[in-house]
Amino acid sequence: MPSTPSHQAHAKRIDRIMAFTISGGGLLIIGAVVAMLLFILKESLPLFIPPQSKALAPLSAPPSAGAWLDESGQVAVLLSRSEGLKALQVHGGSPLGVPAGGPLLPWRRFTSLNARGEALVIGADDRLFLARLAWSKPAGENDPAQWTLEPHWQGGLPLAQVPDEILHFRTLEGSGLEGASSLRILARTQAGLEWFESPLDAAAAPAWRPLLLDLSLHPSAAAWSADGRDLFVGTREGRLLDLDPETGAVLSSREFEEPIQSLGFALGQSSLLVGGAGGKLGAFQRIRVNEVFQLQAFHAFPRLDGPVLGFQASQRDKRFLAWTPREAVVDHLTTERRLFSARLEGPGPAALAPRGDLILCANEATGALRFWSLDAPHPDVSFGLLWGKTHYEGYEKPEYVWQSTGGSDDFEPKFSLTPLVFGTLKGTLYAMLFAFPLAVLGALYTSQFATPRLRNSVKPTIEIMAALPSVVLGFLGGLVLAPLLERMAVEVFVYPLVVLVLALAIAPFWGRLPLPFRNAFGAGREVLWMVPVLLASVWLTSLAGPWIERVALGGSYRTWLQTALGINYDQRNSLVVGFAMGFAVIPIIFTISEDALSSVPKSLTSASLACGASPWQTAWRVVLPTASPGIFSATMVGLGRAIGETMIVLMATGNTPIMDWSPFNGMRTLSANIAVEIPEAPLHGTLYRVLFLAAFLLFILTFLLNTVAELVRQRLRRRYESI
Repeated sequence: MPSTPSHQAHAKRIDRIMAFTISGGGLLIIGAVVAMLLFILKESLPLFIPPQSKALAPLSAPPSAGAWLDESGQVAVLLSRSEGLKALQVHGGSPLGVPAGGPLLPWRRFTSLNARGEALVIGADDRLFLARLAWSKPAGENDPAQWTLEPHWQGGLPLAQVPDEILHFRTLEGSGLEGASSLRILARTQAGLEWFESPLDAAAAPAWRPLLLDLSLHPSAAAWSADGRDLFVGTREGRLLDLDPETGAVLSSREFEEPIQSLGFALGQSSLLVGGAGGKLGAFQRIRVNEVFQLQAFHAFPRLDGPVLGFQASQRDKRFLAWTPREAVVDHLTTERRLFSARLEGPGPAALAPRGDLILCANEATGALRFWSLDAPHPDVSFGLLWGKTHYEGYEKPEYVWQSTGGSDDFEPKFSLTPLVFGTLKGTLYAMLFAFPLAVLGALYTSQFATPRLRNSVKPTIEIMAALPSVVLGFLGGLVLAPLLERMAVEVFVYPLVVLVLALAIAPFWGRLPLPFRNAFGAGREVLWMVPVLLASVWLTSLAGPWIERVALGGSYRTWLQTALGINYDQRNSLVVGFAMGFAVIPIIFTISEDALSSVPKSLTSASLACGASPWQTAWRVVLPTASPGIFSATMVGLGRAIGETMIVLMATGNTPIMDWSPFNGMRTLSANIAVEIPEAPLHGTLYRVLFLAAFLLFILTFLLNTVAELVRQRLRRRYESI
């Protein structure tokens, strides 16, 4: 029926509606992808926001020689020789109640409060007390005006000799407010450096023991190790010593290049902070070298203006406060980032809140108190830490490490993305090494050599493989394939060689068969004749494998790998991932490649055959190059699937973030890492944002891969479109 103007107008309206719907749907998809990318970027960008500090209102207080900040950041505690402990609110300066008691005033000697709120005090009656600060708070009361400072005074140890200066102390074998069972003290007396260890509840005065030290050295700072067994001493000659206090033997020493002014510890009591008289800042650790502990310099920080008077560490991460008479700074131990810096007007005590978010600096002469807030939510992340080698505590050298959690509160998370990117590339490489040749050669055979009936059976069967869930493939890979490969690793490597040798051995017999038989059962059905060859190869390999392992590998291939090549064999390794992931990638590459190969015009193959080329020469030199754009696209799609695969890698490998190309070791990929870590990531915490950064990196990696693939595909298409 001829179309009328109304029918044409109606068709045009339908066309416009469909064009708008299709365009809108496409734009909606693009918008969703862009919105997803922007959200991922938004969640990861705070990792790189620089720290922010703000000066708070200053306060006036009596001159003090010690200071401490409560974990809440609302209360400051000051130590004074004549007035003892004083507590006041940071905002407003209102004093808080402090019960009477404790050592007799005026105090003879006292130390600064450490980050845990502990200090030693020698009262006017020459008795030594350990102070541990605590608060009495009404239930549910968050107003510090209602709090009362309740120091727990332990000890009352009589001293026969009052030292001139207490350099450092360490409580041993105790926990909680009443848990300190003994005390180690190093002090400067008229006789030199002396120390003692004594229970706090001892009735008799402890005997001071001289520290035997080379007379040519002049100690200027000291600190006990975490267990109290070793003593670190800094000298005016610029040497850092690790001593055995019992004998005075120098266990290890390092040069610091300038007189050492002060010593301290970062969180965990493993990293020794060293400050020089000229403002030099460094960090040392004890590492085991040839069964002997040695001091190692493993971090350095920008120089300060003046002699370093002291350190105080945060109790949440590896940041620490260091100060001089003219400057106070907060640095991060691992990243070596300077998070805070402020100018001062004279010497005095300083304190860092346990959370690391508040700084107090007092002027010893005037008593003026200055406060700064510090907002640095992710100090343990930097560009260099994410991508470069970082020197962590307990490691002999800088390394790439991913380890997000540990077994103690002072554990330092390690967020190097390099092992994850490496694992992603490694897993993809082994999967493609297995999948690409099988898929492309299989597609070439079915499209160019197989009979139509065989092709119509093989292609749907392989396409059905794409419907297998990744979790099923990962389950089979981890629980079936991995143990099987461990038992028959030698057979697996020998099997391809046996197949090749057996196929070459029986190939000449095919040419001797009658021509009618070969025409009826050979052309297009060659793959069926490979089935008995493959089965026979399995039988021969099962016989040859144990013999090869016994004769050539000393009876155990795992022992041979370890002794001869220094390679460990993990049951869930890269080979298992390659096989399991390969089965997920093969259907994608096979289907697209087969369609591309089948789309090559028959005129090209006919012309090649007419010129005298064999079917194999035609397939290899004409069909394959012509279909190369489609094959390349198939390979890139398969590669993208392998890069983003999660469940197979998660279940079929050990998820160990190591950097080793060995096929017998595992790895951890970006996608698997996100799946493993996200349940343990606190909302908006550092791990949470690093995982979003990993997702952004995976997104960009896939985008770049697809972009490059499209550019190469277009170039190949232009190259062969004239054929």
